Amino acid sequence: MATVEQKQWDQTEVYVLENSNFSLSIIPEIGSNAYRLWDRIAERDVVRVPESAARLREKSVHYGIPVLFPPSRVRNATFPFNGKTYELEKNTPDGHHIHGMARHRPWRVVDTHAEGDAASVTTEFRTSDFPELASQYPHDMTVNLRTEINGSTLTQTFSFRNDSTEPAPFGFGLHTWFLLDGQPEAWTLKMPVTDIWELNEKLLATGNRLPLGRYETLNDGMNLQGQDMDMAFRIGDKPSAAVLSKPGYTIRYSGNEPFTQWVVYTMGETKEIICLEPLTWTPDAPNLEAGPELTGMRAVEPGQTLELVVVLEIERG
Repeated sequence: MATVEQKQWDQTEVYVLENSNFSLSIIPEIGSNAYRLWDRIAERDVVRVPESAARLREKSVHYGIPVLFPPSRVRNATFPFNGKTYELEKNTPDGHHIHGMARHRPWRVVDTHAEGDAASVTTEFRTSDFPELASQYPHDMTVNLRTEINGSTLTQTFSFRNDSTEPAPFGFGLHTWFLLDGQPEAWTLKMPVTDIWELNEKLLATGNRLPLGRYETLNDGMNLQGQDMDMAFRIGDKPSAAVLSKPGYTIRYSGNEPFTQWVVYTMGETKEIICLEPLTWTPDAPNLEAGPELTGMRAVEPGQTLELVVVLEIERG
């Protein structure tokens, strides 16, 4: 029987969901991050776990499954949209914006549920609850996140409702830190992609798209030994689905139609982790001249609700 328990971790409220396969820990106070996914059958952590809540507050995008709204970098923390100029917080040393407004702010818990082998927690983030965001993102956007474990599957369902009177520019992603157990040579990544976004030295997209070259092997499965990546890939007309596997263990990670891009980050040469980032727009999308069919740039219209679903499934044996 699945359960949901409210607990304290490092003097911070967390929710622990357990079922036959998983123990999943969520910390609403810090971006509603699913910061630990313990595989009870394989007896391993699936994602990178912070040693404390204090560490997670300090490095909110470096552990678990950070929620990025909007994701990636925005050049000079500013962009034009619908006749207006948006100015986001400059939160990088070189004056750009990175990874959005929701990953480190508190979310509120609106529901918990457990039945059979399924357990879920639903949290909510509303931009209008934070006055400091009004000058950066002048829209009343409510983000509802239902995080559920059911059998060997973790599903995150996001809904974005625009309650303002004007279209809201929209980009979203996750920054999921998968563990490689110090054995990158054992792991293979299969990720259907079409081409590569050229990035400059600041990791901002230039607008140029490059052929896959040696990364063509991602489409069939690329061994992770010796890989050193911080790269943005366009999915194109292929499925938004990655498979990270080693003998006897497979992680399937997929998203629905609004996800059009992947960023893959290994933090230097692969050793302990690989970060797979499903994104709805590419880095610096709102400043690129390329069309939205390429960049993923889009809006949520007044009164519209946009739903995104990300599924993580584990197969063993």
